[in-house]
Amino acid sequence: MKSLQSDKYFIRESLYNLVELSLLARLYEEHCTPSASSGKLNQESLAQTLLKMKSTEGKGELRVAIYEADPIGFYWKLGDLVLAHWVHPEHRGLGVEQGLLG
Repeated sequence: MKSLQSDKYFIRESLYNLVELSLLARLYEEHCTPSASSGKLNQESLAQTLLKMKSTEGKGELRVAIYEADPIGFYWKLGDLVLAHWVHPEHRGLGVEQGLLG
């Protein structure tokens, strides 16, 4: 784990467990998709995102930014293609983005 400006921030590789992937998929659907602005979550799209994230295990990168005990951002990459990169607005500009990029 890489410590950031505070001992409350950590960047780590995803554990690829369903609980964590569910949280990350929800963050992705709420903030990184065109339908995010509608405020409605499409459960089918959420399930597809979860499956896509799980399928990158061992083939891509999925890093998670943690503040205290909560995920506040992620970086998702497969091959040379960055699929998503997002950090909660309250935590931007504190080195989290750079930490996720490696």
